[in-house]
Amino acid sequence: MKSNRVLFTIALVLFTSMTMAQGVSDSSIVLSIGSEKVTKGEFINMYGRNNPNPKGSINQKDLDEYLELFINYKLKVHQAVDLGLDTTEAYLKEIASYRSKLADPYWNDKQVTEDLVKEAYDREKEILRASHILISLPTNWTPQDTIEAYNKALKIRERIIKGEDFATLAAQYSADPSVKDIQRKDQPTIKGNNGDLGYFTSFNMIYPFESACYNMKVGEVSFPVRSPRGYHIIKLTDRKPAPFSTAVLAHIWVNLDSHASEQECQEIINKAYSELKAGKRFDSVANEYSDDKYSLRQGGMLKDQKVVNIPVEYIDHIASTPLYTISEPFRTRYGWHIIEPIALNPIPSLDAERDNIVKRISRDQRGYKTKEAFIDKTKKEYNFTENTDRVKAITKIVTDSIFSAKWKVPETFVGSAVLFTIGLKSYSQKDLALYIEKMQHAQTPQYIPNYVNDMYQRMVDEKVFAYGDIQLENKYPELRSQVNEFREGILIFDVTDKMVWTRSLVDSIGVQQYYNDNQDNYKWDKRADAAIFTFYNDKLDMKKAKKVITKGFEKAKANEDIIGMLADKFSIKKDTASNFDFRWGKFEKGENKIVDSTLSANGWNYGINGPYINGKTKNIVVIYNTIAPTNKTLDEAKGIVTSDYQGYLEKQWIKELRSKYTYSVDKDVYKSIK
Repeated sequence: MKSNRVLFTIALVLFTSMTMAQGVSDSSIVLSIGSEKVTKGEFINMYGRNNPNPKGSINQKDLDEYLELFINYKLKVHQAVDLGLDTTEAYLKEIASYRSKLADPYWNDKQVTEDLVKEAYDREKEILRASHILISLPTNWTPQDTIEAYNKALKIRERIIKGEDFATLAAQYSADPSVKDIQRKDQPTIKGNNGDLGYFTSFNMIYPFESACYNMKVGEVSFPVRSPRGYHIIKLTDRKPAPFSTAVLAHIWVNLDSHASEQECQEIINKAYSELKAGKRFDSVANEYSDDKYSLRQGGMLKDQKVVNIPVEYIDHIASTPLYTISEPFRTRYGWHIIEPIALNPIPSLDAERDNIVKRISRDQRGYKTKEAFIDKTKKEYNFTENTDRVKAITKIVTDSIFSAKWKVPETFVGSAVLFTIGLKSYSQKDLALYIEKMQHAQTPQYIPNYVNDMYQRMVDEKVFAYGDIQLENKYPELRSQVNEFREGILIFDVTDKMVWTRSLVDSIGVQQYYNDNQDNYKWDKRADAAIFTFYNDKLDMKKAKKVITKGFEKAKANEDIIGMLADKFSIKKDTASNFDFRWGKFEKGENKIVDSTLSANGWNYGINGPYINGKTKNIVVIYNTIAPTNKTLDEAKGIVTSDYQGYLEKQWIKELRSKYTYSVDKDVYKSIK
């Protein structure tokens, strides 16, 4: 039902569209329905969208018909509103969802989006390698915590600049757990990376970190970079053109943790290399020597590999080893390896990547930039002002109970001072307090001033965005028109369903009476009383089959009995339906082409006809009788009777609407439409 509703609404949107880029702008009122006024210019534009005449010429007859249809349309909308169909939860939710999709292009600054797409794509063409030291912040950090973390990061940077080893300091100070070795009971130690993050490209790191790296030179050490995790000291160790977008390679990995000694690992990898050089198949060698159980399922193959997914040492070896050439053994911190590049897929074009990048931006931290741009634009356009000093009053009344979702605004809190204003809307301290109460949820405790400031900024963004969003229909008539068209389309569907469609399905007495009054409109033409015997087994002798059917017909056997006779004749003891079956019915001319094959100038040929080939089947038709024209029963004509009854109900409904609601056409303005 919902899909039908959407299709119906789209059709009405096309019917009532007022979004022509050009057209008459005459503001004279041509049509009044209740308090709604339709101008001559609007009406001409609407008619132009539906004008059936070539070259847009106006035919008076078509125009008059359109006017009547349009009046009916508007009257239905008025009744839908009177019935409250525009206030239901389902209706409001559907309109909000549709409007959100329509408004999206107006929210998202095209230039900001395009800049982000171009930035991400340009970064995708280059890979970076960096090491970092993370100085983390506690969950409930205070301003003092941020100062201390920043200063700590700054001092570590100074030590690096003076020549101390980055990896050593990373192992000593970084809060990133991947830095240090991880000791595991009864299992090999997982080696730490000493801060080395390997190679990456756009979207592989959090956006502030990524941006900092792409703005650095190789060997440069950054000042502290803030991210949601804390402060990062970054050293860019390499940057180069991306050798591939994705790679397919075969590899053999001898894991240091899986063998007794380094020497044993070297002996294994050298033996594997010797067998490969001697011409043995890569998958066979991998199956015998590789410790990578995952890739062994694919004969040692790694597919769709990106730079961020593979050890850094692989990058240079992949780039320097020709396709389908086996590399010499090389060592990484994970063990010994041999690779054979199979395919290096280049970076796709920007046009090919655009949709993927846009989707990733929407899921990434940078995606907020487009919303941020809309918020900033709205602030400037509608004179945003704020007094952040007044937020301190809320900080004083919020307690730690907020973090267990049990805080309430004190009844004694007045909070009448205005915090910020956007356009004609102002929000007070009390508004912020109530907003915080509403949005609270159980969470890890934070430093309350930070929490309140964050909630204030969140409220500002939400309210400013909402204010700018509400103004869109005023700024962009085409958006207002589209939303209104969809709104009316949904209302028309719902009210028509209520007044016509559902009523016709439940009003059995009304349908019966309508049928009784119009039953001569529902007649059968001449029909053949016929049975079609269909044969699926092309090895069966059709002459024998026809004789059996003829015999059964002459003895007035039932069709089921004839099937049994065929089974006996062809010695088929089970599953007869896979060999032959029958269909019996009453067929009008044109209803079944196999039955029509028996037609002659005098009508259907009585008796046994065929066989007739139809695709992969052979068919014998038995015409038992010709049935004279007769009225259909209600059950036989139920579908078309119901449809006709719906048309009858709609005509009656239109009469009621035209007598119930006031409407008028300005004849002089209407006549001026040519």
